[in-house]
Amino acid sequence: MAWRYRVGLVVAAVALLGAGAAQAYDVAPHRAVYRMALAKAASGSGIATAEGAMALEWGESCEGWTVEQRYRLKLGYTQGGESDVAVSFATYEAKDGSSYRFFIERARPGSVPENISGKAVRGPAGVRAEFEAPEPVKLDLPKDVLFPTQHSLAILGAAEAGQKFLSGMVFDGNEVEEATEITAVIGKQIPAPTEGEELLRRPSWPVRLAFFGPDNAPGGLPDYEMGIRLYDNGIVTEMKLDYGDFVVDATLDKLEKLPKPGC
Repeated sequence: MAWRYRVGLVVAAVALLGAGAAQAYDVAPHRAVYRMALAKAASGSGIATAEGAMALEWGESCEGWTVEQRYRLKLGYTQGGESDVAVSFATYEAKDGSSYRFFIERARPGSVPENISGKAVRGPAGVRAEFEAPEPVKLDLPKDVLFPTQHSLAILGAAEAGQKFLSGMVFDGNEVEEATEITAVIGKQIPAPTEGEELLRRPSWPVRLAFFGPDNAPGGLPDYEMGIRLYDNGIVTEMKLDYGDFVVDATLDKLEKLPKPGC
């Protein structure tokens, strides 16, 4: 199958957040490291092993959000051989939702790295996405399309409000394509623990996300799904990446609080 390595800032949304919406949430800028391992594989999947690591940094300035992510995933096959993919992902997103910049690099041993970069600007009529690499491409997107941090804030808001289901469109620049439809099912709130890491002594929710790319047929199966445990400060401690015939677990290994801006 053709896997879509879109493993980054967890995103889901239902409506556009206006200017200043980010300040409505006690989001914690942070750096996190996750260990990745094969959870299960169907007998006909061809996957024997999976291992890797992911580092994620979510930073905040007075005007916007920065996300830097790096991960490497190695898959071993039952018939022998393996694939080894390393990805770097860096973005900047204005807090008022007006603009978004992105840079992605994918590298495989023995191959020329693949770079994707560009920007998206929100105007009165909609969102204009402009890819600079691998080649110039312009896309016009609906005005209700959201950027990644807007999505994360929207799902937090929905969880706080007791909503159980979200559906929306997201543009992250991970592929040279239009927005991805995302549906989310939010489970029952897990009360805040009284012990352990300070950043994790917060309420959290189990969330199941399904991702449908632009080429997905109406009513078709998602390209992939993701199960997460999402805390009310934006931190994710558990991820289950479900590609249909195999599942990869990503478990929090290290967590560090980053400073908030003095705005």
